[in-house]
Amino acid sequence: MEKLKERLVMEIGSAEDLSASLKIYTSFYLLIPEYKFVFSSPKGPYPGFQTNKKFEHGASIRSLFNDENVFVMDPKTIEEMFSDKGHSTFKIDYSISLDSQALSYLRPYIKGKVSGLDDDIEEIFKFISHKNTQVDSVLYELENLENLDGKESHHKIFDKLMGYEFIKDVDLIKSGTTGILTSKISQGELFLNTDKHFSSLLTKHKDSEFRRALRYRYDSIYAYVLMMSIIQIKSPARTLKNKLIDLLRFADTKVGFLATRELILASEFFKRGTEFRFFNKIHKKSKNMWPALQGMAWDLTHCRYLEQAITFNTGNDERYFFPGILSCDRGFIEVMELTPLKAVAFDTQGGPPLLFYHDNDVKKITGDIPAVNDFYQQLCSKQKREERANVRNAPTYDLHYMVTELEEELESVALVPRQRADSAGS
Repeated sequence: MEKLKERLVMEIGSAEDLSASLKIYTSFYLLIPEYKFVFSSPKGPYPGFQTNKKFEHGASIRSLFNDENVFVMDPKTIEEMFSDKGHSTFKIDYSISLDSQALSYLRPYIKGKVSGLDDDIEEIFKFISHKNTQVDSVLYELENLENLDGKESHHKIFDKLMGYEFIKDVDLIKSGTTGILTSKISQGELFLNTDKHFSSLLTKHKDSEFRRALRYRYDSIYAYVLMMSIIQIKSPARTLKNKLIDLLRFADTKVGFLATRELILASEFFKRGTEFRFFNKIHKKSKNMWPALQGMAWDLTHCRYLEQAITFNTGNDERYFFPGILSCDRGFIEVMELTPLKAVAFDTQGGPPLLFYHDNDVKKITGDIPAVNDFYQQLCSKQKREERANVRNAPTYDLHYMVTELEEELESVALVPRQRADSAGS
């Protein structure tokens, strides 16, 4: 039965268009009542925030999808749609996660220090401090958990969180009248709210199991970023075909999984080199290479958070939760624009989400090169998937050690000594 369910979910998510997916779902949804599907669609429910909103100078809010709306499938929604009512009405929840760069601009802006901040900061501040806009600081917190190891970073993190707490109670009317940013609460209350927020972060910092899981997710992406950097820096003039095959071999036999988003980005990097803005600091003798690489890995880890967040049950009778990211990083924004999802399916009883990319994304991965495409198709076979699972489950599989080896190789290839990036001050 489980195999049948898995096959049905895959067929629904990978059908050639939305109408085909809906036809399969309506025919068999009673066999998979625990599953929900969210499709990118020009029609359907509005996710509760200005999806893919662009600010004047390039900062942006991005979701997992390219379309402004979504189309959802679950037993209750489908039965309501096909009832005498002819439509379904339900509650949703949403939140916009500020990436570390966006959140770090808040405190200086509140203090009146505009110089050196993003050109969109004023427009961003007005948008996120509106009473109908829901934002969170999750991404900044995840990225800075390790920085709590050293107490010298605590005051920096506390200060950034105070900027976030300020926007939750900003007095927009008074601020607009006086021209001075004003809070509805006293400085003492603001400090207490920040202290509670910081204390909850310290509690999360002490959760060793959570931190191990986060480190594993980060390392799995960082390994890819390191390997594609090694391939490109070592021999930038090699053919795209050879670079892609090298990375796919690494994915298959070394790291043990195919990461679609990272493979798409690698193909783009191999074609454009440092002209691809996300990778513009990844080259030989680049002084900023190591902090950039670690920041890039965190950006891509945050994409994984969005994928997981869409499965959240907020417990308040909302049928769906829709997450987004607000970023001032133009390179990261381009990454999200290059790698939108077609659909997400998830089991409401638990487990990781199942991601469906667009049909033409295989061409993005393979560069539409026949030999690379053939090799990639081989790697997608059931036998190869099982072999990769064996690689990951082997007692000798050590992702963190693998990352260390890759760092050593990149250090040698790029001629740049390794260094630790401190994201708390970013």
